[in-house]
Amino acid sequence: MPVGITPDTTDESAYLTVAEYKNAPTSIDYDNLVVGGNSQAQDAELANVIMRASSYMDQHFNQNLTAQTYTETQRTRMTSEGYIALHPNNAPVIQLSNFQYGGSPLNLITLPDCSQTWFENQQIIIPLSQLSTSYSSQGPLAFGGGIPRQQIFMKYTYVAGYVNTKIASATATQSTLTVRSGVGIIAGQILHIYDGALSEDVTVASNYVNGSTTVPLTTALVSTHAAGVAIGNLPTTIKQACILITTAFIKMRGDNSMTMQVTTSPTANVDGAQRFGGDIASALEMIKLYRRIR
Repeated sequence: MPVGITPDTTDESAYLTVAEYKNAPTSIDYDNLVVGGNSQAQDAELANVIMRASSYMDQHFNQNLTAQTYTETQRTRMTSEGYIALHPNNAPVIQLSNFQYGGSPLNLITLPDCSQTWFENQQIIIPLSQLSTSYSSQGPLAFGGGIPRQQIFMKYTYVAGYVNTKIASATATQSTLTVRSGVGIIAGQILHIYDGALSEDVTVASNYVNGSTTVPLTTALVSTHAAGVAIGNLPTTIKQACILITTAFIKMRGDNSMTMQVTTSPTANVDGAQRFGGDIASALEMIKLYRRIR
């Protein structure tokens, strides 16, 4: 880690750490965000700006893209092809950990094996073969003799989003590291460690236990990484968009300045939102594919 850069300790929902922003080529002075403040105060305020930029992006996405566990309720009907299709409020879906269904919201039965479900296009598909065919007017629906038309009540728990956590411990030559949160991590996944010149990719081994903060790797770590260094699989465009928006927010911190045109005299005040809106517009253009349409 570069000298003078302190590992970030901000909330997991932020798309950047302070160290990541400082490592980015922004040409921004982030050492005077707090007048007269020491380096810790400057870093704390930079972390606040990053959180505001991340929150701004969440509004654009209509969700937070950091992997989280959600529980939702929904009503649906069997499709004409004979399966249940769920449309969760958050994407991308990584895991379905619990699914309950039935003809009454007061008497639901639990799907015995959620691993047999299918994920596609922000949907969770549950085939008829995985559902109970027994009939009870108070419980599961009668699936025999054709596709039922009555409503199916559902309650389900799932994980959606990209891994975006921080290292708790990672030592060179070791084939295991620990993270602050294991939500969203699955076997076979490739994760990137965002540590400046020491950045590296790691692959989660097949013996990883879902949800664990201890992550076995297929190969040993090349470098040692300090606690607080970011690790995850967020798309690069999301990171870059957050850098651009954070930079724009810093530039717009209550500024009204005189502008000098090349061939004329000084003109009127121009606020930062007008002068730096291009950074935000570029950022939103980069991430529009990740926007959740509800």
